[in-house]
Amino acid sequence: MITRPETRWKILFLFTLIFLVAIVTRLIIIEKKLSYVLAEITQDSKIHVKSDKDQLLEDHPFEDEKTGDVEDHEEVVPYEKMDPEVVTVKDVPIKERYENKGIFSFTVPVTASFFNTFGRSPVIAELAEKTGNKRLAKLLSAHIARNLVFDFDMRRDIYPGDEVSAVFRTVSLEEASSREDMPDEIEILAMRYRSVKFKREFLFYAYKPSGYRFRTFFDENGYAVEKMLKNSPIREWIQITAVLNDRRPRHDGIDFKAPVGTPVYAPWDGRVLRTNWNTRYNGISLEAEVNTNPKIYMILLHLNKLHVKSGDSFKAGDHIADVGNTGRSFAPHLHYQLQRERGRTNRIIDPVKFHGTIERSVPESDKAAFESLKKEMNDLMDGS
Repeated sequence: MITRPETRWKILFLFTLIFLVAIVTRLIIIEKKLSYVLAEITQDSKIHVKSDKDQLLEDHPFEDEKTGDVEDHEEVVPYEKMDPEVVTVKDVPIKERYENKGIFSFTVPVTASFFNTFGRSPVIAELAEKTGNKRLAKLLSAHIARNLVFDFDMRRDIYPGDEVSAVFRTVSLEEASSREDMPDEIEILAMRYRSVKFKREFLFYAYKPSGYRFRTFFDENGYAVEKMLKNSPIREWIQITAVLNDRRPRHDGIDFKAPVGTPVYAPWDGRVLRTNWNTRYNGISLEAEVNTNPKIYMILLHLNKLHVKSGDSFKAGDHIADVGNTGRSFAPHLHYQLQRERGRTNRIIDPVKFHGTIERSVPESDKAAFESLKKEMNDLMDGS
């Protein structure tokens, strides 16, 4: 005889089983819908992949090693098939010229998070497989963000519906070790960001004008993305890789990527308060009191060499240190920090606002080459 409690348990078990079946069915339906959406995204997204064929072209894809000028290309070029019967195909699209240079281009929509945009994109995942670089999503997000931080608050100004396009190339370890500018595993050649909030697009192009030691990024009007500080502590650098408050945990200064040994100059008169503290993280370091009005404090970290010692006074423009890669540093750079009081404090000063900046632009003599580069890169980003 079945008791009342047993009947209740059987009924409860039956309802639980029905509920679980309903959940599993719903999950299967959702998974199918997501697969369909991802398939549509993959189909609509633009991927342009070029394979390595000529090592010389791979090392220098479009820039002359000595002058930095862009090679002069015609609008279309013939392609000769490598077999006994040479077949000429005319009107090859511009992107085909880069097939042997290891250059890649893409366009992806931005999701709610800028950095997750790359990590979750099937377009970037496919490019990572083709380039053999498992860190591609992380590298692309970091390199592209370095140009955006001068116009965008990366936490507040990035909207779903924005769109990012870029042209980049991979860099071999052999090439990276031979170049003065110490490139990462990839380098961005050009990028475009279409913003919902600002209702416009931002364009940036890597270019090395005559007289420049390193390539830098210029906008579509030929103005440098990175402004030079007035009374700057460093006069030549490769790229600004971090700015104030651009990441968590907080970042309290500006990082100038530069070769080891690059001179560091005193922006103002001052006096050295201490050197080489907490060297495990700071490396060779310097803290100074500088004679501004009001008085502020300057911190330099990850240095290679000091030319002053604790208690020394210095004048504006004095060569006080050299850029290094000491302490908790992953590449040679200068960490430059200003604050209104000593020690760990929230009274951090934005060096860009405190110094003021000097506008830099492409010289008149380079404008024709720069315009040619812009067209070349725009065509690649448009997928023509």
